[in-house]
Amino acid sequence: MVVILHALAHALALALALFTPAPALGSDAYTGPRAAAGNRLVVSPAGPYTSIHAALANARDGDTIEVRGGSYRGPLVIDKVVTLHGVGWPVIDNGGQGTVVTLASPGATLRGFEVRGSGVEPDQDHAGITLTAPRVVAEGNRLRDVLFGIYVANAPNAVVRGNDITSKPEYEQGRKGDGIRLWYSPNALVEGNTVHETRDVVIWYSEGVVLRQNSIERGRYGVHLMYCNRARIERNRLLDNSVGIFTMYSDDTIVRENLIRGQRGPSGYALGFKDSVNVDVHDNVLVDNRAGVFLDNTPFGQGYARFERNALAFNDVGVILLTNARGNTFARNTFWENVEQVSIQGQGGAAASVNTWQGNYWSDYTGFDADNDGHGEVPYHSERLFENMTDRVPSLRALIYSPAAQAVEFAAATFPVMRPQPKMTDAAPSTHPMLLPDFAAPQQRNNAGMAAVAAALLAGSGLCATLAVIGEGRLTNRQNDAPGRAVVGQGVMLQVEQLTKQYGKTEVLRRVSFEAARGEALALWGPNGAGKTPTELSSSRLRSMRARLQYIRCTP
Repeated sequence: MVVILHALAHALALALALFTPAPALGSDAYTGPRAAAGNRLVVSPAGPYTSIHAALANARDGDTIEVRGGSYRGPLVIDKVVTLHGVGWPVIDNGGQGTVVTLASPGATLRGFEVRGSGVEPDQDHAGITLTAPRVVAEGNRLRDVLFGIYVANAPNAVVRGNDITSKPEYEQGRKGDGIRLWYSPNALVEGNTVHETRDVVIWYSEGVVLRQNSIERGRYGVHLMYCNRARIERNRLLDNSVGIFTMYSDDTIVRENLIRGQRGPSGYALGFKDSVNVDVHDNVLVDNRAGVFLDNTPFGQGYARFERNALAFNDVGVILLTNARGNTFARNTFWENVEQVSIQGQGGAAASVNTWQGNYWSDYTGFDADNDGHGEVPYHSERLFENMTDRVPSLRALIYSPAAQAVEFAAATFPVMRPQPKMTDAAPSTHPMLLPDFAAPQQRNNAGMAAVAAALLAGSGLCATLAVIGEGRLTNRQNDAPGRAVVGQGVMLQVEQLTKQYGKTEVLRRVSFEAARGEALALWGPNGAGKTPTELSSSRLRSMRARLQYIRCTP
């Protein structure tokens, strides 16, 4: 009898389900029977769901909510283990109030949305997307008109990947929020994001964070780490910020293969380290910054700080050391045409002498490599008197190219009593600069600074002397052909016509013309076998040398 009653009840329930009218498409009040978890719910202006809130209310853990175009009102709190997937860039707009989207369930994902219209209160952390649970993922979103971009708070193992983030366009930089902020979120991955015109990218109190392949432009701090042990910062591009990467009170930091260019704020450090220990910095390119590296009490305690195979080019200062920066190792780096290669700042004695300098390339090295082993036979010394004066009184940098600076250096070279103690010594400097890495190669857009780096480093790597051309000659190339000048022929990268150089009434060069093809380097070869630039030809030897000058081409 029990079995018969159970069968009748089941048949009655099935009949009711079959004959009950289905809800109309587009209804947000649908609460009928659900399929198993892992289903797909579709949201679009035409339905079945017309609001994300209604689909989320009806979703189960494991479901995917697919949102197809349209504009939807926030705020949105995702408190289930679901994936919100945007198709055709649907917009979530909160109308300038509070945080737009909050991922509050472990494992939730938000992907493919344009998130707009957060509030403006920095003390309430109004953001486009906030992550507050473990293993949440925010990827492939566009954030516009938000104060903070993506705020990760107490969210271990969070993933922030492939997002395009900017802030409130009407605010000046200090009033904007951070593009990405991590707070007490260990082992997070921040990868492949584009952050521009925001304030900072901040990583605080979060161990084991990886920042990889991000582009961070026109902000204040590119990356600011504080109390973040075991951080890995690799293959990022930081362009035109106030500061590049600054690390404070953090251990076991790895910084590698980053391009950091144009950090020109009040401090303008490409890389800065304060009270940090066990620092490994290698294979980075630091170009056109106020300072390439800044070190304050680093390494801290008994740890290490190693700087290897980095290119520091065209910076105002290559490395700034405070006097408490002791025990650093600089090995196999390239210091190329920095206005000042190494600066010691602060009181208490020369810091550079208690750091190790091994086999670095220095563009102002005047020694020689007699045995052709790639290292100079005489040490490189940094011992310019005017540089020592500017280290103590930075405002003197305004005179660095003036006759006063030249007079000071002339006096130091002429009178030994005025010669300063060397700031640092590299006992066996390299005579070959490093090759410019592929990740730092100039892109298609106009990029004169990096083009200069590429030309300089590649020419040096050809093991030939470079000809410095100063005078009344004409130089043309395919990228910048001036009106009325000849176009360089096929394969020719450099063309100089009718070059003339004079020192007062003494003529050094007269109507010299030459071409250089791709991959070639040119040198001016003197009678004593030494490579010469026009500025090195002394007037006393002019007549004997003029008939014997040769053009030497070398192809690497």
